[in-house]
Amino acid sequence: MTHPDIIQQMGPIFDWSGLATLNGLRDRDYQELYHYLEKEQSLFLSKEREFRSPDYPWPSDALHWWSRIWEYPYIYWHLRRVREIFPNRKPRALDLGSGVTFFPFAVAKLGFHLSCLDPDPICKSDFDKALNALGNNSFSLDYSLLDTKRYPFPDKEFDVIYCISVLEHIEDYSGTIDEIVRILKNNGYLFLTIDIDLRGDSEIGVEKYNTLKSCLLKYFEFRYPEITVHPMDLLTSENSPYPIPQLIGFKKCSTYFKQRIVKPILRHPPGPFRMPKLAVEGLLMKKRQ
Repeated sequence: MTHPDIIQQMGPIFDWSGLATLNGLRDRDYQELYHYLEKEQSLFLSKEREFRSPDYPWPSDALHWWSRIWEYPYIYWHLRRVREIFPNRKPRALDLGSGVTFFPFAVAKLGFHLSCLDPDPICKSDFDKALNALGNNSFSLDYSLLDTKRYPFPDKEFDVIYCISVLEHIEDYSGTIDEIVRILKNNGYLFLTIDIDLRGDSEIGVEKYNTLKSCLLKYFEFRYPEITVHPMDLLTSENSPYPIPQLIGFKKCSTYFKQRIVKPILRHPPGPFRMPKLAVEGLLMKKRQ
């Protein structure tokens, strides 16, 4: 089945904000889109030797991560919807905290002019090499290094901003939200996924979650309503097809684990170390006028 066929046949499986579910991973339409993205990642990784630095800190096989198996299809589906709103021009999109994965290249193929923003100089170097390796004339893509609190873009530059499991790990997320509001057009879209701590082992707990949501709701409204999920149906870092413990032995995944999970725990030690149990939530929002 071709990519356009997938988009036309998919039902409302992503038309909500809320927590990811195991049942959603069994949906036929989800699986077909996921397999399409696997092919996109395979194309990207086939050129990896030409651009990947040994110092790159994140897993290069990004799609096969406990939460990304849901996050990438979820965000991609809604970016495809946004693209259809602008039939006569390329909409401007921002990948906030992009890293260097297949996903920005897949998004650019949808017909966006996509900017990527990340604070890691290694990512900037690897991304530029990846763009050359994959054919920089084929993509409307650019990459900026985030080295100040103010983003290097003018006011109301973007039609859509997406951020995949990054915002909740930023200590000054209120300042980050202020910058998102500044560079996003009125009625522009903000698509987020965030990790949720289910046991109180890390800093992504109830208080921070509620504060983050309050900051967002000052400027944004939900595009789709939040849904209620039965606890037994939650996709978590323990029951995912790619649970975190199975990945710790690999060097890159271990680095990811230490930076994104262990360091927050050590800043606020709850007692004896134990693996956090995480869920992931998607938030589909629209900026108020």
